[in-house]
Amino acid sequence: MIPPDVRLYTWVDVEEVLLRLHHNREWPDWLVWARAYWDGLTLGIRPGKQSDALNWLSLQFDPRLDPQTPAIILESTKQAPRHLSIFFEETREEPKYPPFKPSLARPARLWPPREHDHPSPFPSNRPPVVAFHSFKGGVGRTLHALALALAITREWDKSRVLLVDADLEAPGLSWLLRTRLPEPPISFVDFLALAHGDPDSEAAGPIDLTANQLRSSLIDNIYVLPAFRYMNQFVSLEIKPEHLIQSATDPFVLTNLLTRLGETLGVRAVIVDLRAGLSELSAGLLLDPRVHRVLVTTLTGQSVQGTCQVLKLLGRFASSKKDEEPLPAWVISQVPEEYQSKNGLMSSFLTQVTSDLLEASQSLFDDDGSERMRDILQLVTPFDPNLIVIPNEWNEVVKRLRPSRLTQEMGRGLINWLPHASTGLQIDKADLATKRRHLADYAKKLIFAETGSLEDFRDIDPLRRLASDFSATMPIGVIVGAKGAGKTYTFLQIVRGQTWDEFAARAGATEVSVRSPVYSILHPNNLQAGALDMVQETRKKSASTLGLIAPDDIMVNIKDHVRKQLEKDLNESQWRDHWLDIIAWSIGFESEAMATGAGRRFPDYLHDKNQSVLAVVDGLEDLFQLFIDNQRQQTALRALLQDVPEWLEQQPFRPIGLLVFVRQDMVLRSISQNSAQFMARYEPYALKWSPEEALALAIWIAMKVNAFILPPKFSLENLKDDEAKNEVVLSQVLTSLWGRKLGRENSREARSIDWIIAALSDLKGQIQPRDVVRFLHTAAQKSIEAVGWDDRLLAPAAVRSAVKVCSGAKIEEVGQENEALKKILLKLPNLPNNSQQIPFTREQVNLSVEEVRILEDNGVVLREGEEYYMPEIFRLGLGFSLKVGARPRVLALARRVQKWTA
Repeated sequence: MIPPDVRLYTWVDVEEVLLRLHHNREWPDWLVWARAYWDGLTLGIRPGKQSDALNWLSLQFDPRLDPQTPAIILESTKQAPRHLSIFFEETREEPKYPPFKPSLARPARLWPPREHDHPSPFPSNRPPVVAFHSFKGGVGRTLHALALALAITREWDKSRVLLVDADLEAPGLSWLLRTRLPEPPISFVDFLALAHGDPDSEAAGPIDLTANQLRSSLIDNIYVLPAFRYMNQFVSLEIKPEHLIQSATDPFVLTNLLTRLGETLGVRAVIVDLRAGLSELSAGLLLDPRVHRVLVTTLTGQSVQGTCQVLKLLGRFASSKKDEEPLPAWVISQVPEEYQSKNGLMSSFLTQVTSDLLEASQSLFDDDGSERMRDILQLVTPFDPNLIVIPNEWNEVVKRLRPSRLTQEMGRGLINWLPHASTGLQIDKADLATKRRHLADYAKKLIFAETGSLEDFRDIDPLRRLASDFSATMPIGVIVGAKGAGKTYTFLQIVRGQTWDEFAARAGATEVSVRSPVYSILHPNNLQAGALDMVQETRKKSASTLGLIAPDDIMVNIKDHVRKQLEKDLNESQWRDHWLDIIAWSIGFESEAMATGAGRRFPDYLHDKNQSVLAVVDGLEDLFQLFIDNQRQQTALRALLQDVPEWLEQQPFRPIGLLVFVRQDMVLRSISQNSAQFMARYEPYALKWSPEEALALAIWIAMKVNAFILPPKFSLENLKDDEAKNEVVLSQVLTSLWGRKLGRENSREARSIDWIIAALSDLKGQIQPRDVVRFLHTAAQKSIEAVGWDDRLLAPAAVRSAVKVCSGAKIEEVGQENEALKKILLKLPNLPNNSQQIPFTREQVNLSVEEVRILEDNGVVLREGEEYYMPEIFRLGLGFSLKVGARPRVLALARRVQKWTA
């Protein structure tokens, strides 16, 4: 059948049907070649196969084949019928396979389809070639190419770049140079002509000559090769890129010439600004799979759809099949600020554009590309009114570009996409397996704070703020954190210090004047023996300091008291007094009789003793397991979180401090009114881990076991500095931990930082330290026997497989802590296979509105329209797969997590 989108007006349309059959490998054995032209369709066939040929043509051109003539009936009027005659030539010749030439033009004759050999990879000493292309002009392609050049010279220690203006019809870079370099010594068309006329296939002479001439064209650490030297070259172009390619034995001669020219000049990258559209001027580089191809588009429909067509052409003619061949990247440029909300969530329009581009990118893969689609670099660059109308002068354009967000985005995104030179970090390879084992063992100790076996303390920004803000005032506050955020770990570190000043000093505070003893009034049920002994010993010591005796069984009695009071219908004021009594009883004040009103008398006792004390609370989820829909439990929690701190803050001299560790979902359920105001009050101390903090934690753990040699002036202490926590520094240090990429440096694998952060985060950008620690333990354990990866501690295969282990453990743990969530999570793995797909609707997974809300509150799902999405850290453990049609949308949402490194 004729494809539905084809109408047979001319021989060109007939040839289009054959081209599609050729592309789909639907080519019969007896067909040697095919040629279509205005005078007819001619098929070269094996002897005696004319009948087979007519039957085959009848199937392909049904119902427009006239077998009697024979001819193909073309679109026409009744008065003037038109047809294309068919001719057969019987031949015994073997099919000819002309050498491959990178071209977008149709071949004059179609031979049987075959796979063309991909070019050999560049030697490691050659700089990468980065080609910027756009389907339409005016989308900012040239500015993006120049911005990347400026970013490389800045980020890579003032490295040099070769910037080539290969737009021979609208040479934008050349125009910028007219005042800065009015008489350029050599041009791109000179380079093409020199190489075209040189008998040496290596063109060593033209390369050396061009390099020597370019050395006087170094501007801002950029060697600029303009398209033309003077105007007459522009109007009388004799040698074009396609001429050079057609006359060469190497189909990718242009790429090889440019990268060898870059090598001669000693540059870090060769950046080429190509002609817009589907032009033969661009085909030589665009169809070379070794080239880092960057497609630039705006949000306009024509530009997006044209870019989608280019992506499909690349998938058809030049897909990246070898490991060292980079996947194309694309940039959506000139995006207004209002198209992205404050939390980084793309607007529905921008999300749809991203989805369209990713769907078109599926043609780059032989399979469905479900795993590798995430490795496609996707950038969004902002609208900048200063770059809409740019000066026609190099210096002024560079002056505007250097500080712009456009250059920043090019630096943060594309630079990390390119192959890097060695970072200079080294691993002591004497016993790599031992180092991996030590890392696995140390991380294992950190996974569960409940053991209390680890004295090492990792302070983060929220804890440093807490210590600093209460260095001279008794701390009273609520510390909110999700499961695995480090609540119990921090709780135990405070208890371990025994006094507030000891903990505050370890957290970085200076001149701490609050030296109050510490004790717990509640702790988690699952504290193991060592941690439990430490909690009890600290309580006894603190009680002794105050002249009191804390009974050994006081915790049991207090929990029984709370459960008994939950049987009554008490209000917040009544619960406040109960909590104040518990604070007093826990340290041994009037605890034998558990006298009512002890809490109100306790401040006077401390005042008389000229003492103060800090109570800490953890493990509320054990005592209030029905908080989601139990009003009494919510009232008790609300009183502890709101009323008790307010009462304590009003006490003269504030003799009693209180720190409550609690999950965010418990706060939101118990404080339904003004919850945002409450959360904002304690936001500075919330245990929220940014990607930078999570990466710094990974470095801290590796440094604890002396896993690798650090660069000069880098230490555990300066991990706290903002400068040390920037992405460039972290990326360099972490290269020795898990490599810059999840593969070899010249592979197209994802950048390790991006992949790991995305895999361990939810779609709100939250990442929990326990997941990071468990990931390090599992990946290190799986890397112990790994071979061939002695440039890093964690082998790529171990890194990938560790995420699924982390996902399963995370699901089990959140279920243990949250009974309501556990019931829902138990439902999801038992769904039919066709329902275990992302995205899904609420009806497809048979969940109630309340159940879905619980999943949203705990970061398990995110709603987008009527569909729900799930991050990798939950998806893998629950056994959900990704719908093929929805994959782009899932990845577009995941880009929010990677926005900080994009």
